[in-house]
Amino acid sequence: GYGLAEGIVVDTHVGRISRLLGLTGEKDPVKIERDLMKVIPKKDWIDWSHLLIYHGRALCVARRPKCSECFLSQLCPSCRS
Repeated sequence: GYGLAEGIVVDTHVGRISRLLGLTGEKDPVKIERDLMKVIPKKDWIDWSHLLIYHGRALCVARRPKCSECFLSQLCPSCRS
């Protein structure tokens, strides 16, 4: 049903940012979802997907990430600032 977390939505942004943060080494969305489901609490699955999609569109863009503006820069092993 609507609003129930049955899994984690993995689009290009969720996959890319999860790899950059070191949460997965996978490229297959099903395997990425499995890795994330192990470390993200179920109550946060829906929000996690929405937040990473937004973050990937606004700051952590694929070609020119805005690492100097990112609140995750201190935690991100892929930070370019």
